[in-house]
Amino acid sequence: MGAALRDGGGSGCPVQRSAAASISRTSAAAIAALPQEPWDETTWSAWTQAVKETTGLKGKALFHPLRLALTGRESGPELAKLLPLIGRARTLARLSPP
Repeated sequence: MGAALRDGGGSGCPVQRSAAASISRTSAAAIAALPQEPWDETTWSAWTQAVKETTGLKGKALFHPLRLALTGRESGPELAKLLPLIGRARTLARLSPP
């Protein structure tokens, strides 16, 4: 689903295009700041702080594109708990362009 959001999903929906643009702007910084494993529940906070410092994004402008890219959903479980389960390889794949 992440790839569908990145390329607009082919539907031309303005919401999807907006989400895709946000993900693209955040992805490069997020990939560059992604720490090595092992990961735990503190990884999310450290990682997003690094992305925040690089991009100047904060709050929903930072977290929403990351959630969409990582889960393909607008809402869901706490990402601090979910990120270690996703793992670094899948996180990189979901943040990378198709």
